[in-house]
Amino acid sequence: MLDIGRKKVKIVATLGPASSEISVIKSIIKNGTDVIRLNFSHGNENFFSKAIKNIRSISSDIGILADLPGPKIRTGKLTKNSIVLTKGLKIILTDKHTVSDAKKIFIDYPYLSKDIKPGYSVYINDGNIKLRVLEKINKNELVAEILTGGILKSEKGINFPGSVLSINSFTDNDEKFLKFGAENDVDMFAVSFVRGPDDIYNVKKFLKKNYPKKEFLIIAKIEKIEAVKNIDKIAVAADALMVARGDLGVEAPVENIPIEQKKIISAANFYKKPVITATQMLLSMVNNESPTRAEVTDISNAIFDGTDSVMLSEETAVGGYPAEAVKYMSKIIKATEKSLIFKRIYRTGYSGEYFNEHINLNVPRTQISDISNIIAEMSVGASKLLKNSIIAAITRSGYTASLISSLKPHVPVIAIVPNESVKRRLSLNYGILCTVMRNIDDKNIDLKDVIGLINSAIKDSRRKSIDYAILTGGVPIGEPGSTDFVKIVKLH
Repeated sequence: MLDIGRKKVKIVATLGPASSEISVIKSIIKNGTDVIRLNFSHGNENFFSKAIKNIRSISSDIGILADLPGPKIRTGKLTKNSIVLTKGLKIILTDKHTVSDAKKIFIDYPYLSKDIKPGYSVYINDGNIKLRVLEKINKNELVAEILTGGILKSEKGINFPGSVLSINSFTDNDEKFLKFGAENDVDMFAVSFVRGPDDIYNVKKFLKKNYPKKEFLIIAKIEKIEAVKNIDKIAVAADALMVARGDLGVEAPVENIPIEQKKIISAANFYKKPVITATQMLLSMVNNESPTRAEVTDISNAIFDGTDSVMLSEETAVGGYPAEAVKYMSKIIKATEKSLIFKRIYRTGYSGEYFNEHINLNVPRTQISDISNIIAEMSVGASKLLKNSIIAAITRSGYTASLISSLKPHVPVIAIVPNESVKRRLSLNYGILCTVMRNIDDKNIDLKDVIGLINSAIKDSRRKSIDYAILTGGVPIGEPGSTDFVKIVKLH
């Protein structure tokens, strides 16, 4: 049954030890989760296999997002449990395998002296310890000054903000997890450590070569300053973007994160791609039953910025209140969507206008001559003029429905799709509700059957106030790329 009154902004919830039981998965889905994320940086194949089986046993509608680990640069083992790094002292950084101590730290990055130049920073443990490189000693060692001291433990993550790194984004470990995800029917992959469009194209080429009959949504995680600089080309290459504020908050000055977030969301809207805003959205709910006022404001502001989805990480993976976190997220979304400011923004249309000065207009987005784009614009325009209307898109691949969603219509969008796989790939998109009509691949389908399906869906949703359906599709119906009509249909 379609819930026409359902929230438009989608929720991504991360599965982990706190949420892997079937009863908890049921609760987070019931409370408003649209996509479940599996973080392949944590866990093994047995955990993920069981998780996928549990999700599918509960619902065939929930999208499953496999988040690839990407390259992980870390410090090494220590001579003792922890060492104290004192501000103002100097320390040697080396890429030669050694046990670290207070004088020398091993960093598992083979291009250390080549890529990290004097004057550049090295951040350890999410930036809790900060170093500045002073000089290169030899091909394996650097001297650094400790700018922010602290207690260092074994195998902590490393960031090199501002440095251009030689390491490949697509690792052998990523390849292994791509195979695992594709063979276990996940719906989308998030690519870590993205710096340019080739990082996305490489993943797409691998999947196309090895799984030519399967379709996946490929999400670029924007967590590097280099990626923000290349956001136009990445937005063109990827199927969706993620504002990955965790590592981005280490790479960029923390005071710049709101600005970077707006740039990324604006670019996604401009290039008509769905976008997820992620990291620490309800972090206090790892330990508390309710969020802070700042967290509530953060979620609402992301929605006002134009995000399609918001994501929960630790809150549902390891927190004490996973179902409650999703419930609060849903309540915040619904309250925001009922607000006058939200209605004003989305009735006038949101396309990233605030940050168009950051958009490189020389990078081609979908051509304006693309008929599907024109149809999407016409459909949303009609919905603003017709009271009590919905938009219904007959779409074989989901492309037309995604274009309509990118324009952030204030009315519900029903995507009529051929199967559950397409349905799940649209689960990140703002405002889209899906219903399956398996014979839309049939070129002889009758529009009366489509209208009957829409009437039935609205009747089941108990929403009697819907009077018109703005129907889009193509002739012949079901043929990819054939979208060429808008038809306004009186319902009931």
